[in-house]
Amino acid sequence: MFLISESSNLNFEKNSEYEIYHNMIGIFEQLKKKKIKLNLVDGNAAELDNTGAEYEIRLGVEPEAETPKTKLERVLSKIIFNSPDKEFKKYLDTVKPDTTKVQHTLLLKNLKIIYDILEIRRVESCYGEIYPGANDRFVDARVENFKKQVPDDIIPIDPIEALRYARYDQIDLVLKSEFKAAIDYIKAVELTGKKGAYDLALMYWEKVVQEFLFRKKEKNENQELEDFLSDDVRNQKSKDGTEESKTNSEQNDDKSSKTLEDVINEKIEEEGEDKSKEKDGGTKEEKTAEDKKSKLLSDFKTPFELDDKSKSSFEDTRERLKKSGKKEISTVEKELEKISKKKVVEKSNWNNIQSHITVNEHKHTELIEFNKTTSRKLKSTFKKIQGGRMSEVDSTGEDIDVEAYIDFKINKIGNFLVNSKKFAGFDIILAIDESSSMGDHMDTVKRMCATLYDSISDLPHVRLTIMGWNGTAGHCYIKKITKPTQIGSLEAFGETPLAMAIGYAKHEIEKMTSQRRLFFLITDGHPNEHADIAIARKGIKQMHHKGISCNGIYVGDNTAENTAQMKEIFLDNFVICENFEYVDTYLMDKISKQIIRSIKKVNFN
Repeated sequence: MFLISESSNLNFEKNSEYEIYHNMIGIFEQLKKKKIKLNLVDGNAAELDNTGAEYEIRLGVEPEAETPKTKLERVLSKIIFNSPDKEFKKYLDTVKPDTTKVQHTLLLKNLKIIYDILEIRRVESCYGEIYPGANDRFVDARVENFKKQVPDDIIPIDPIEALRYARYDQIDLVLKSEFKAAIDYIKAVELTGKKGAYDLALMYWEKVVQEFLFRKKEKNENQELEDFLSDDVRNQKSKDGTEESKTNSEQNDDKSSKTLEDVINEKIEEEGEDKSKEKDGGTKEEKTAEDKKSKLLSDFKTPFELDDKSKSSFEDTRERLKKSGKKEISTVEKELEKISKKKVVEKSNWNNIQSHITVNEHKHTELIEFNKTTSRKLKSTFKKIQGGRMSEVDSTGEDIDVEAYIDFKINKIGNFLVNSKKFAGFDIILAIDESSSMGDHMDTVKRMCATLYDSISDLPHVRLTIMGWNGTAGHCYIKKITKPTQIGSLEAFGETPLAMAIGYAKHEIEKMTSQRRLFFLITDGHPNEHADIAIARKGIKQMHHKGISCNGIYVGDNTAENTAQMKEIFLDNFVICENFEYVDTYLMDKISKQIIRSIKKVNFN
């Protein structure tokens, strides 16, 4: 269920752009077999509520240090990997240490913060293991979030602050502190199962935080201890939209006007009032405020007992949690694979996808400036290899080949009669990714297309069709361009519906009757859904079996992931262009070689 909040004043363009999230959510609804309701609202919220019957997400659409998509993926990762938030809260409710009400509240609040920090890192790592693109976005967001929170390089001064630093990959700053263990715990929680953050939070409290508190107590650094307990030093607001941020914001509401001393005194007065009411007479407790403040800090003499698991060694706990995490990730991957296979069947059928495709009317624009030097060279090469007609010299032709006749007269061998054949020609189809990530590169792409059009302008039997494609919310928008005057209509917007784009291209190419058909797909990103890769592979394979030459061009980093994706779709028929600075020359070279090779093949077969 996809909803736009009534309070939102989002414009139509933003509504359309963020409808793509419905597709993402649909996959995980099938996985969890439960409804996921998404409300898009103004602001920067990223909140999750599990009502039991369904999940509810409130997502703010205003980007700050991270995009709404990244925030949504983080919330979804908590759903997919079963964040035990409620279980942890229930556990904390059962903990009844022999302390004052104030101390009890502060201790549990800080323990909850530790859990939230570790849990975010856990679910991000598990989700990123399945979707590497999302992992890259999480990494980038960590850096940006930290910059917004801590603009200067400040060394963490307590173990919880150090843990938050480690969660944001600020390893150098943590190593300069006395809380290097925070790094070990952040690494340990990655790729763990449901109990990963739960167990490690308890262990971090007992083995790291309490040690710090004991040292403070021994040194009689009571003020520093009070500051730590109140989170007065660590009052940075998290932008993740997690319980961590909610807790911190609640604690910081009155920070400008109240000190910890004030809070403690208020709590003491409240306790006193409660006691007096219970005694019907309204008499206050005989204990003084000073006695209570002393009691607040004295109970650190004995450990705050939490969970038996925390008594295990760190190494044993880490291995146990990693093992369960591996199993859980594998289970999720298998379930997603089943869903993907189902989608492959559905989306591979033209009858199923054609209603989700809209072919936009192309606009006539001003001619795009092209590379004249490149075009001139290509024209010359094409003409040498292929003219409008092909001729064969044999002994039964109707016309005379003059050069062959002269050679016959001199050498007394060879044929000089010519049979002329009409060449059925060939089609070049260029499918260009128009998703929003291509925005900075569209001018280069347009110039390349204009150059190609001009280079083949003297070849009447060679036809070039450009197919721009992008999409939103399970829909694919196609721009079919057949004239140079339409190139200017290419523009970047929306997402990357790879499967539907190839499905449409396949449908159109198969209708073409040319002797030779060449298909090129140009993209700079990953498809909307992982299942699209398998669907695209199937479509390319079917075109190949029908004699259509299919080639992929990936524009971006030459990583193992990107190479593997292109190889899965196109086998060895792809190239990777890493640098857009020379994209015109690079892409034209690769495309022209394919064209020349194809022309030669036609000529000499």
